[in-house]
Parts: sequence; structure tokens; C-alpha cells
Amino acid sequence: MAHTPMFSRLRRLAAQVLWARRQGATTAEAIGDLEAAWEAHRLSRRALGRAAAIAAATVATGASGCTGGDVDTDSDTDGDTGGDDARVVIVGGGVAGIHCAYRLAQAGVSATVYDAWTRIGGRMYSTSEGAPAGMVIELGGELIDTNHATLWALAGELGIDLDDRHDGIPDAEVWWVDGAEVPEATILAQFVDVAPQLVADFDAAENDDAAYDTLDNTTLKAWLDVHVPIATHRELHVVLDVAYRGEFGLENDQQSALNLIYLLGDDTEDFKIFGESDERYHTHGGNERFITEMAATLGADQIVLEHRLVAARDGDGGAFVLTFQDASGGEVEVEADHVVFALPYNLLRECDLSGLTLSDEKRTIIDELGYGTNAKVMGNFTSPVWRDVHGSSGSVTADLDFQQSWDTSIGQGGPEGIMTNFLGGQAGIDCGEGTAEAWYTGQVLPGLEAVYPGTMAAYIPDSAVRMHWPTAPHHKASYTCYKPGQWAFWSLEGVREGNLHFCGEHCSPEFQGWMEGGAETGGAVAAEILDDLGVNASPPHRAFIERLIAHAPHPCYHGDRMPRLRWAERRRLIRRRQLGVG
Repeated sequence: MAHTPMFSRLRRLAAQVLWARRQGATTAEAIGDLEAAWEAHRLSRRALGRAAAIAAATVATGASGCTGGDVDTDSDTDGDTGGDDARVVIVGGGVAGIHCAYRLAQAGVSATVYDAWTRIGGRMYSTSEGAPAGMVIELGGELIDTNHATLWALAGELGIDLDDRHDGIPDAEVWWVDGAEVPEATILAQFVDVAPQLVADFDAAENDDAAYDTLDNTTLKAWLDVHVPIATHRELHVVLDVAYRGEFGLENDQQSALNLIYLLGDDTEDFKIFGESDERYHTHGGNERFITEMAATLGADQIVLEHRLVAARDGDGGAFVLTFQDASGGEVEVEADHVVFALPYNLLRECDLSGLTLSDEKRTIIDELGYGTNAKVMGNFTSPVWRDVHGSSGSVTADLDFQQSWDTSIGQGGPEGIMTNFLGGQAGIDCGEGTAEAWYTGQVLPGLEAVYPGTMAAYIPDSAVRMHWPTAPHHKASYTCYKPGQWAFWSLEGVREGNLHFCGEHCSPEFQGWMEGGAETGGAVAAEILDDLGVNASPPHRAFIERLIAHAPHPCYHGDRMPRLRWAERRRLIRRRQLGVG
């Protein structure tokens, strides 16, 4: 999955090249047909997403509180029994934890959510402070894809509107290298040269364990230096170098080469020519609405703030004892029958887990899983010069200090513009020095002015707002990034260990780093717990699980029972079932 608009475009370009290669056509011959097919695909996916939202709303309003259903849970009971006495504690009040609590509450199971911060929402953080009147900015997760089925269904269920960011907006994006815009044809031509190596390494990783390990332990930088040499493929090398620092959040010498090979090198599936990510939608009024709407259905005592987990250990009779530090610095012990760890592993590893029964494999994943250093800095403009004057979407990937940008004001109305500067790697760390205004006027504006002349004059002074996730005390990172050797962790992060459950974007097999990943895994864990308790899920929750496991097993839903699949094996399984052949 792509995390930025420009990376989504890169994936589409790579997929077009690979598709043309497989069809025996030139890229130029294929592009026209593919673009027409993409438009038809986009419209069908948009309709599908809206249909899912409408269906969810219908189920929620027309059958609320119903029980029964056909989900195979392997439960011994067929009614709402066992849930009243269960002590379920959720650690982490982001979208994963809140969605989990919301689904449990729908089934009559009351869980308590603990969070270290003074607010819920985690990395879904919307604010109107610093934004033009009537607009919001997203300090955390911002963009929603057409295929983010969990969020679409929740939107329908909760009455949330999603704004189409592509509606009437120019589709022009900018690659900027060595002081000039790079034609897309240049990127395509250089992808043609690289395609055979991408496909060869992809196939090797999937069919040879030794090759898989070698490529996983190869840094992305080393792979680029050898196979996309800057001397002969400068533009593509620079664009990939910048894009991957933003996409996963670490410098490329700290990332696994499989981050590139698996996301760009698969030519085995027709549907990948369309890409799997379009970053097309944004929640009207801010993404945090998902959090507040779900939380509003919970009891006042179900959310406990300013309680930081410091230790967890086994208790008596299969229970667990969790130790929290409250706002005063005192310690509070809480017992639970089921514990849901809905916080990132970079925070969980700071807790004392020595008294907790965990496999060596799970401890290794918790202790070592990589996280990015992405940060965001937003600035306001009297008008979106990039759109009004230059006919561009505002999405830029550049070999300049600001790395990447996109337009956050799209779909929000009003004459002003908001340009988000998105950074990763060392730049993500560096932008935390000094003030947000100093960074925006010193690093961002000069670069934007070079790409879009007139931008600097339209900037509204002192409007810069920054969210520096690497130093945010309750997060200390942005989102998951596999370091060399860590693709071995894939799909294992969310597998339960007894009555210890795990959710969050890091646990999603398809949507790591996305709000969708957090929402999806929280709902899956809630269903897993309900199965254990012999309690029937609500109709919308039941529909969610049926959709989630329709094509492949999910690690957060009884993942301890499922076979281990590599990334491409899972993708092939999904594709076969979509086609009705397996």
C-alpha cells in the first residue's frame, strides 16, 4: 500500500510497465488502454465503496441489536452468554483500540480503554487550530483509499461523509530533480529498463528461501545503487530514493530491499495495473470524527486517560495484571481476563513484560519492529497557487529539502490553500529543530517557489503548524517500517498469544501504516474475543468479519490457527478466491 499520493502514482507507473512487458507490448502502446481501464476501475471502486457504506448504514439502523448469524467462530455457545463477567482491558485509544471497544460494546461486552495521552485518537489527530476558517488539518493520518473497506463501512454506519479529493482537481503531479520537472515519460522509460530485475528478484524471493533471506537483509539503498544506478538512471533513482524515505519513514540504508521489490515488482496479477492505493478521500470535518463518533457510544467509565502502561504480568487463574502510571505519578494495578495491546510496539517494548508469558518470536517482534520518523508541517496560503495558476494537484516529490508535498485543502471549500509538507528519514527528525515557521519559510517555501512560482507571495505568514511524531511523547515514531531482515515478521505481528491480543496498523497484513490497518485489526480482535466468550457479534460487525476473511485468513482473527503465508502467497490466494478458482 502507498502512504503518499506520489508513491501511489509510482506504483501505477511500475505496474503499467510490468503489465506491458507481460503482454509483449510496448509501454507506449499499453498506456492508452490502461488509462481508460483505470478510469473505469476507479469509477467501479468508488461505487463499490459507497455501496458498502450504504449497506453498513442499512444494517446498523435496520437490524441493530440482533443476534445470530453464519460466521464460523468455533464457539461452544450460540447466544450472548459469558460476556457479562469478562474483564477486557484495551491498552491504547487509537482507532484500533476504540474500534475494538465499539464492536465489543455492540455485543454487550464492556471493555475499558486505557491511554497515556490526554485525548483519544492516537495518530488520527484532526484540528482546526491553525487552519483557515471552516477547514481542518490532519496532524496524523490523512488520506483514505477507495479500497479501505473498514473505514467505508464505518462511515456508512456512523453517518460520516467522505470528500472526494479528485473531484474536479487536476491530476498533474510533479517529479522534480536537478532543478527541473521530470517528464513522466522519462520515469516510465527508466522503469522499462529496471523491470526485468524487479520481476526476477520478486520471483526469487517467492521461490527460493535463500534468495528471500538475502534480499530481505539487503538494504534498499544497496539495491537501488546496483540496479537503478544514478549514473544511468538518475531521475528514477532520485525519485525512488526520496519517495521511499517518505513512504516508509526511514533512510533507505535502514530499510529492507523487499520494501521496494514486493511493492513494485509483482507482475503476476492483472488488477495490480490499477494500483491498490489512490488516496482519494478525506473525512468531511476531519478523520478524528471516526474516533469521536465511536467513543460517543461507549460509557463514560470505559475510557481512562493519562494512564501509561508500565508493566504487564501473568496473574492467577489465567488472568493478567497490568500496571499503569497515572497523571500524578502513582501506580494503578488492573486485572483482566483478556488484554488487547492496541499500542505500537515501539511503545510496548518500553514496558516491563518480563512477567508475561510470550513466545520468543513475539518478544523479538515487539523488541525489534522498525518504525519511521515521518513528520508533517502544514502552511496556509491566500489561494492554492499550484491549482489556480499552474493546474497542478500540489503533489510533489523533489530532491529538495522539503522532499514531498500535497494539498490538504482539496474538498474543504473556501478560497485558501493548505500545503502539507511530508517528511521521512533524517529530514523527518531534522524538521523538529527550531520553530515550525522557521522550517516552512526556510526549507519548504523556497522549494515550492521553484516548482510553483508565485507560491511564496501567497503564503500567509506565521501559519505553519507542525506535528513531529518522532518526538511526540506518547508515540515516538510515525508508523511501521521494515528494516533489513524484518519481512520475516510479516503477518505475525497480530497473532494472539493465549488471551493476549494485538491490534494496530502494525498488525495489518495489507494496510500497515494506514488508518485502515488500525481500524481493520481492532475490529478483527473484537470478533476474536467475542468468539472466545461465546457472544454473537452485532450484524454490522458480523458483516465486517465475513468480508475480512472472505478471501484469506487474517492474523488478528484467530491467526494462531492459520497457515503462515508470505506476502505474495497471500496475494495469490486472495486473487484465486476473487476469481472463484480456489
